[in-house]
Amino acid sequence: MERKGGRIVFSSFFTKLITFIISVYIIRVISKEEYGFLVYAITIIAFIAPFKGFGIYQGLLRYGSISQSQQLKKYYFNRILFKGLLFSLILILLLIALSPFIISNVKNSFLYLIILSFQLVTLLVIDTISIYARLVGLNKLYADISNYNNLLLLAFAIPFTYFFGSWGYVFALILAPLFYSIYLIYKLNLFNYNKELQPEHKTIDFLSYGFYMSLGGMLSQLLFAVDVILIGNMVKDAELIAQYKTSNIIPFSLLVLPVAIINTNYVELAQKALNNKKEVWNYYLNYLKIMSVICVVVLLLFYFFSNDMLRIFGKEYQNDNNLMFIFSIGVVGALLFRNPLGNILSVIGWPKINAFFSLIILVINVIAGVYFINLYGVIGAAYTTVALMWLSGILSLGAFIYFLNKK
Repeated sequence: MERKGGRIVFSSFFTKLITFIISVYIIRVISKEEYGFLVYAITIIAFIAPFKGFGIYQGLLRYGSISQSQQLKKYYFNRILFKGLLFSLILILLLIALSPFIISNVKNSFLYLIILSFQLVTLLVIDTISIYARLVGLNKLYADISNYNNLLLLAFAIPFTYFFGSWGYVFALILAPLFYSIYLIYKLNLFNYNKELQPEHKTIDFLSYGFYMSLGGMLSQLLFAVDVILIGNMVKDAELIAQYKTSNIIPFSLLVLPVAIINTNYVELAQKALNNKKEVWNYYLNYLKIMSVICVVVLLLFYFFSNDMLRIFGKEYQNDNNLMFIFSIGVVGALLFRNPLGNILSVIGWPKINAFFSLIILVINVIAGVYFINLYGVIGAAYTTVALMWLSGILSLGAFIYFLNKK
């Protein structure tokens, strides 16, 4: 079976490119203050998103990967999708109930948060379909789903934002994956499956694995959300939120690299981890050889050209006090350790370890964030984020070495 790995890597970069184009357009079309309110709501949804469906869809990737029956994989897809939709609706109700408290200091983000919460449903459907494509070896389809979904988002976001401002972008984020998911379900005939099959794994297995994996993903995402939330609640300045977010868009876009590479080999690595740990170690060493060179280029690029890059977003976003370069230092730590090893720990079936590390980082993040924002403002938030990106990677490296030496 041809893995089409190069297509998946290209798809990851293409996704980031489309996201970047949309971001530049949105930032230029709406006011800096309005963008700050929108970013605050989007940031909250972004860190909750890995927990959509209470994470049950993540279990599909794990247990579907080790299942040898194609029919059983389709059976799992249907069972997980419908249970995930139910769990996502419960999560949306909880979020709506808590939203007045979540945005108490940035009240203009309230309606954004309420409407964007429905992304938890549309994203669950498209992500579950993508996982199914990987399970049955359709890596070309997996890549195409990401490509076409983002192209559709671009096609929606540009005119919607032009005519309806920030609200147009909000509805584009919800409707694009919804329409494309409906198309894929009927095109692939995904609801036609053998309902009489006897599953090898119970729903609780999917939910348990997915819960911890998504909890780890959600807590990990908080590394990129806590700073924005703290700035919003402590500084209470929408324009500073906008500036902070704009300065990390380009460097954080590079974090797609390890995800793209490991996604290409996820199923293969999951199988190797059961039988040959040395191959997993060699895989990571080869990754480091390539990524080390890339990281040197990244640091040089942002050191010399950060201010020039910010011109893309408009004059009002220039002179960010070296925020972009500061973020690039954290990105290097994530590229070398945090992101690849976090994904490898998930591949080998250790999502609880990821969740535990993420919880530790979250606690430190809140305490250190409050302290350094009080001292240095948004620069303090950036210092905290960068330091914790490195610390998170070192913790993951320790766990990986323990796995390799564990009999």
